[in-house]
Amino acid sequence: MLTGAAGAIGAAAAEDLRTLGAQVVGIDVRHADGIVPADVTDRAQVGQAMAEAARRLGGIDTLVNCAGIGAAKDAGDYPDDEARRIVDVNFFGPWNATAAAMPELLASRGHVVNVLSGLAMVDVPFASAYSASKRALEAYTSALRLEYAGRITVTGLYPGYVPTAIHDRSLEQGVTLEDFAHAEAVPQVAAAIVGACARPSRRVTVTPRSAVEFWLARHWPWAVERFIVARMRASQARRDTPSFLRYPEAPGG
Repeated sequence: MLTGAAGAIGAAAAEDLRTLGAQVVGIDVRHADGIVPADVTDRAQVGQAMAEAARRLGGIDTLVNCAGIGAAKDAGDYPDDEARRIVDVNFFGPWNATAAAMPELLASRGHVVNVLSGLAMVDVPFASAYSASKRALEAYTSALRLEYAGRITVTGLYPGYVPTAIHDRSLEQGVTLEDFAHAEAVPQVAAAIVGACARPSRRVTVTPRSAVEFWLARHWPWAVERFIVARMRASQARRDTPSFLRYPEAPGG
C-alpha cells in the first residue's frame, strides 16, 4: 500500500515494485490506474481506501507513506491555511494511513516505510512548515517503532532535494533549494523505497553523500547553519527578496 502514488516519486516506486512482482495499491487525491482516491487527511476516506486495498491485495504487509506537499513560509508570520495543510498532509496523513492499516499490518507482522526528508534534520530558510511537518513525522516514526517493536518494523527514509512538482509552489514564491542542496533523482529515491521495503532498516538515505551531509547536520549543526546562512545571503544578493516575507530585510541590512 503506497500513499501519494500519483506523484513523481510514488508513481516511480509503485512501478518499480510491480516490476519486481509486488502487488501494489495506491492512495492519492488524484485519480489514476491502480489508485484508490482518498485524501490522507480525512480519516473516513483513508479508512475506506485501506479497507479496499486490503480487499484487493488479500491483506497488507507493507505500507509506504509517500504523500507530501510543500510551500515556502515566513517563520516570522502567522501560520496560514496553507501551512496547516502542509502539516496535515505530511504529518497527520501518514499517521492516519498507518492507523487505518494497523490491523492488517499486525496480522502480517508487516512493515511501514515513512518517507521523511533531509529537512527533518537540515535547516534551510523559508521551509518552516515543511520542515516542522517532517520533524514531527520523524518523531512519530520513532514512537511507532518503539511501541510496536516485535510486531511490525518501521523505516524512516530521508531523501534530499528531489526536483519534482512538490517544489512548484515554492518556485512561484521565488524560493529554491538548489542553492542549499545537491539534487537526487526520482529513480534513485524510488529505488531506495524499494530497498527499504525489501530490507527493513531503521534509517535509509538515498545516496552516500546525503548520509554524510545528514550526519554533519546532526553532529555539527552550528557549522551547517553558518554554511546555510552564507548561501542564503549569496542567493538573495543574486535574486529579489521573496515577496511573501512579512518583514523583508532592508537593502544592505
